[in-house]
Amino acid sequence: MRRMRQAAIVFACVLARTVVVPGEEPWTVSSEVKDHVARYSPPILANGDIGMLIDYRNCQYQDTASLRDIHGAGIGYFPATCRQGRRIADARLATLGRAEEDVSVGGATAAPVSWRQHLDIFRAESVCRNTFANGAQIDSVAFVASGKPVFTVRKSFSGDVGRYVFKWVFRRPGEVAEKPEGLEFSIRPGCIDWRCADVKAGSGDGKGAARPLCGKVELRCSDARARLSADHDTLYATIDNPSGDVDFFVVFSDSIDEKPLSADAVAAEGWEALREGHVAAWKDFWGRSHVSIPDAALLRTYQTALYNLKCWSTRWTVPIGILPTHWNGKYFGFGFNGAAFAVAGHFEEAKRIGRFWASILPHAKHRAGSHERKEGLSNPEAGARFAWQPVEDGHETARDGRWLDHFMHMGTIPADCWNTWLYTGDRAFLAETYPVIRDCAHYFRTWLVQRLADGRTVIGPVCDLERLPCPARNAFLTTCSAIYAMERAADAATLLGVDDAFVPAWRGTAAALRKDLPQAGGRYLAFENSHHVSVGTLAGLFPYNVLPRDDAVQRATVDHFDKNGIRVGNMYSVGTRICTWYAAWLADDYARLFDGENACRNLTLSNASSGFFNEIFEINEPAYRSVPWCQAPPATFVQALHDMLIQCEGDEVRIAPAVPSAWLSFSFRLCAHDDLAVSVRFAEGRLESLRVRAGLRHSGREKRFILPTGKVCAVKAGNDWKELAE
Repeated sequence: MRRMRQAAIVFACVLARTVVVPGEEPWTVSSEVKDHVARYSPPILANGDIGMLIDYRNCQYQDTASLRDIHGAGIGYFPATCRQGRRIADARLATLGRAEEDVSVGGATAAPVSWRQHLDIFRAESVCRNTFANGAQIDSVAFVASGKPVFTVRKSFSGDVGRYVFKWVFRRPGEVAEKPEGLEFSIRPGCIDWRCADVKAGSGDGKGAARPLCGKVELRCSDARARLSADHDTLYATIDNPSGDVDFFVVFSDSIDEKPLSADAVAAEGWEALREGHVAAWKDFWGRSHVSIPDAALLRTYQTALYNLKCWSTRWTVPIGILPTHWNGKYFGFGFNGAAFAVAGHFEEAKRIGRFWASILPHAKHRAGSHERKEGLSNPEAGARFAWQPVEDGHETARDGRWLDHFMHMGTIPADCWNTWLYTGDRAFLAETYPVIRDCAHYFRTWLVQRLADGRTVIGPVCDLERLPCPARNAFLTTCSAIYAMERAADAATLLGVDDAFVPAWRGTAAALRKDLPQAGGRYLAFENSHHVSVGTLAGLFPYNVLPRDDAVQRATVDHFDKNGIRVGNMYSVGTRICTWYAAWLADDYARLFDGENACRNLTLSNASSGFFNEIFEINEPAYRSVPWCQAPPATFVQALHDMLIQCEGDEVRIAPAVPSAWLSFSFRLCAHDDLAVSVRFAEGRLESLRVRAGLRHSGREKRFILPTGKVCAVKAGNDWKELAE
């Protein structure tokens, strides 16, 4: 009974924090709201290892009608459970089953007549209440344990439930009863042994060594009365007349794990202890930064975006998602994740991104021809060409298409390395990832830069963005990417005292490319002689910052996209409005122009396409929905809000440079360049507090804080918080 009361208290506390008017509770959906049912999309539970979609029964049913209207990345949008790096043929993620249940009420299997689901992003839990026709209730709390390959759910029973069966169904996603693709398995009560002997497992070592991939999925239950059984593809835990709290543990282990976890040990540890460690880890995550703004909707989406990025942050880097529906957990270099993590104080997550690119650099160099072992074939200045969709060992896994001629990620990958250095002040990290920056710069200069007969210097034909025709010469987005890579390579080489011979060529080539950026009619063009409207023309500011904010042509280009971007509002030729990603990108450009009104307006427009859990979709419109919880759009949203609150350039830190006039009271604790924490509080338009604190790697250099009033405060920060008076 004590455990039952504890579970009831957990559920009641969650609801007490959220209950207002049905349909308006933060991070909550309910069968009481018609639109919630019609357009329901399940939230994610993940820990950077396991990824899963979890529904309003804290299960993973495949037949939810609303899911048929959501597009996955080339496949149907069905809930699945995967572990990152566990891959079958064609680099697809192995699917490792799903949770379902049978509830017997009045002698027959029943579904709930009403339900409510709350996603607690601060504890990374799904909290559900299911009510049945006879008044019986099942409250449940589910989570994927932080740092452990465990999915667990506590079911709390009240009322008359005749029999309860928790099931782990080992089938491929979808409404067909077929075994997981690419896997063979045997099954016995409480355990599934699976194997896939002919695949290349993700190892993270960049060597691509083939190895047999095999593992287990084990089911345990806290109730001594539970009967564990199995049939040809499903594990069962059956309890007659359940009451109070019953805990179920699904434990994963495989040949990639350094120390496979014991299911019996997990069950012996117990749900409360497992949850205590899980909640503590997420409390630490949220405690590393703080943002409070008067726009509650924007704040919730920002917080959900951070939750999204943390869920997908693996031991390698941040994939699009740890699910088959999310490009099978592949890695895009065009993701903007490093700065989003670093500004929020998540330095280790940011560093893993740069280290991943460093780990697969040998493969990227081989692809470019600078890593050939045969004498006479190696050309160090050929640089490195990173795959568009690599997996853990760096191999290209994108299917054939014009996207294989994208190169803009070759500037964003160096940005993840350089920005992480700027915020952490970790010189050793910069030295470790400098080869990534250098070889991207080499690749651009050696392979893509063309010097034309008319004297212009341009980037040769590429696929700039997929909505643009190919080939595109002197493409604006790719050119800004090249400028960034070469200038950051020059900066890093100078700082580290290496590669002096290359620095003048990098700087000179970047300057020539900037001078010859395509333009006409007072604004920049998507590519040479183009009439197309493209989000790529925003790239001079975000993400590359290679044009000054007083560049009138760039400002005119931003304003032009603001007025006309609705015509190309999505990545694909579908829909009628601008997607969250592009609107957030535009908002960040305005933030970098110190235009808070337009930044806020576009971030609000961006937020209009978020889901019921404040999750960001790739596209979310009445007639077309695709890939919620994917990685790049949330990172852009996060960075846009960060840039509204704080921006750094050299040793200058601007406080609230793009905050709209309506935000009179707000506060934040975020990071500035050079391992510096900054805490700010405004009340009724007045700065009440500005404090700074240096981290362990802070240089000790004096910083200039520029306030919204224009006043400048010069300060040398110490290890303790220092208050700066306006």
